[in-house]
Amino acid sequence: MMMHHGHHHGHCHGQVMPMSQAEAVVCPTQYRCHNSFIPREVPYIHPFVNVNVQHYVDVPRHYYTELNETVMGPPVQARPGFGPTMGGGFGRGFGRGRRPWR
Repeated sequence: MMMHHGHHHGHCHGQVMPMSQAEAVVCPTQYRCHNSFIPREVPYIHPFVNVNVQHYVDVPRHYYTELNETVMGPPVQARPGFGPTMGGGFGRGFGRGRRPWR
């Protein structure tokens, strides 16, 4: 009877196999990385401040005041037809001549 001697390599353990088949050696795991890229949105915020600048523009606006004064003029000689009438006003021709206070 033939004895099978198992060959042990380092920390690898195999089972006893027939002589026609070698013992399997399991090597340390290696990692192969396959990079892929997934877009991810990053918000960029751009704040704006709208400044409404108001400027004064001087525009002339004219205001007028009005006063009424009553002054006495020089005496006027009454002529026939130019004096006061019964209606309380002046007779015919009032205002046609030169006013003495001018």
